[in-house]
Amino acid sequence: MAKLRQLDLCSGVGAGFALAGLQLGEFELIGFSEIDEYCCDRLQSLYPGVHNYGDIKSLAFEGGWGLKQGIDIITASPPCQPFSIQGKRLAAADERNCFPAMLRIVENYQPKYLCIENVRGLLNCPFNPGSDLSYFGYVLKELYRCGYDAEWLCVSSGAFASPFDRGRLLLVACSHSIIYKREPTPWAEQVRNFFEEERTNQKRRGIKPGYPLRVVRNPQHLARPLGIPNGSRIIRKQRSAAGNILDPRIAAIALQRILYLESIL
Repeated sequence: MAKLRQLDLCSGVGAGFALAGLQLGEFELIGFSEIDEYCCDRLQSLYPGVHNYGDIKSLAFEGGWGLKQGIDIITASPPCQPFSIQGKRLAAADERNCFPAMLRIVENYQPKYLCIENVRGLLNCPFNPGSDLSYFGYVLKELYRCGYDAEWLCVSSGAFASPFDRGRLLLVACSHSIIYKREPTPWAEQVRNFFEEERTNQKRRGIKPGYPLRVVRNPQHLARPLGIPNGSRIIRKQRSAAGNILDPRIAAIALQRILYLESIL
């Protein structure tokens, strides 16, 4: 099976969908879209030769900056601040909202698949403050208009004993043009079986999610202690980037779903 050509949007340091695709070995990374200076440096270092198309909004609305057709899958980690329960939840009114640009790129290039991750707060975030319309409902309607059916679920990085126990929303959308040989197994069932095996393995190894208690009490155990003020601009950038990292094992759950769907075409 030929590798799926992957365009990764809102890439951060490339530790989520990009790294998961590389680890799975069935994806060919053809481009990024990222504007943060520190993250761009990390992408150039980690993925030499992979082009960064820069601002996702420019990529969507200003001619594509030379991006060619032939994309099999678009992966995206749009900024979560417009939808997080920790913020103002301005959604469509937030200038950091990148969903319209991402949806425009999907409509323009018509990949077979789309994978999105975001905070769980996206599920119940109003389209605008005080609006009765759900922003997630808007996303689903736009995807359907563009020719895609979607499935989604919520998972926690704590299931992998990740240092940051975060809940994430994963969405996989498939083009209406795809015809399967048989009815796909429900994604939730596949993930449930996977996590049951993972929990069993962790119990055998005595692993628990989150940082060990000794680290929480004595952060000097970390190479770069968390929560300790530091005047270094570089370290502040590192902390900001680390705070937005998607665990590649969580990203792999969505990409493995794509590979499964490919296997039943």
